[in-house]
Amino acid sequence: MMNMGSLQSECVTVLLLFMLLLAVTPFKCNAQSRIPPHDEVEAFKEIAMQLNKYVDRHFDDPCNLPASNIEYYTNEVICDCSSSANNECHIERLDFSGQNLDGNLPSSLWKLPYLKEVFLDRNFLSGSIPPEWGSTKLERLDISVNNLSGPIPAELGNISTLRELSMESNLFSETIPSELGNLVNLEYLNLNANNLIGKFPLSLTNLSKLSVLKISSNYFTGRMPEFGNWKQLETLEMEASGFSGPIPPSISTLANLTELRITDLNGENSLDFPDLSKMTNLSTLTMRSCNLRGNIPEYILYLRRLDVL
Repeated sequence: MMNMGSLQSECVTVLLLFMLLLAVTPFKCNAQSRIPPHDEVEAFKEIAMQLNKYVDRHFDDPCNLPASNIEYYTNEVICDCSSSANNECHIERLDFSGQNLDGNLPSSLWKLPYLKEVFLDRNFLSGSIPPEWGSTKLERLDISVNNLSGPIPAELGNISTLRELSMESNLFSETIPSELGNLVNLEYLNLNANNLIGKFPLSLTNLSKLSVLKISSNYFTGRMPEFGNWKQLETLEMEASGFSGPIPPSISTLANLTELRITDLNGENSLDFPDLSKMTNLSTLTMRSCNLRGNIPEYILYLRRLDVL
């Protein structure tokens, strides 16, 4: 059995080794909180005031803003603090969803040069989209379910980094600007439930990375767009969009679709049931009031993942 003297000696040895380890191991002491540059802090306050969001003392340090993320309500600012230069962070994400904000869309977004994601959905924001947003480097933008109006500005087509754009359930009017066809990285586009009119821009058919396209409940005119370049599409919603039939045969190329919803086509042009045989992953198929004729093809029976017909 180890005697008391030996035990004390070993404890001293362990303590000395621990202290030596601390002495040679580098570590950083956060003597001060890392915050964004002054101009980003001031821009953040401008954005909050334009949204009619209450500004308090926490806004002097937005990267440490008390976060809330509960059902239907989010208050979150995400910063990138990976750079050691000047002990600074940069604002990358703003999420003020479901806060009943009743201001305007903030034109000052362009003053946050590192901003990538903005979520302002489910509020009571009004007015139009500031054209200044075209100079941002956003990747995700959600302004759905507000009281926004006016045309979609052509300047949005300058945000070549954009991957997701959601503008559902607003009052946007006029035509879709053809410049949105420049969003070559766009994967998700939701324009459902607005007052958009005119023909669907041919330029948008070049968005080859689209996986989700939702343009239901609008007032488009003319025939449906050709589908040939949208081979990555998984969800296509064109319910009561104002288009005239028939459904283009090129729809047969959309082999990756899991949801297909087309309804209420105008005009009297009828067409046999389109060839959907390659869509083996379909879970939802809605083709109501599309002036289809003939028989429902037998292969529909063998779409094993189909839940809604």
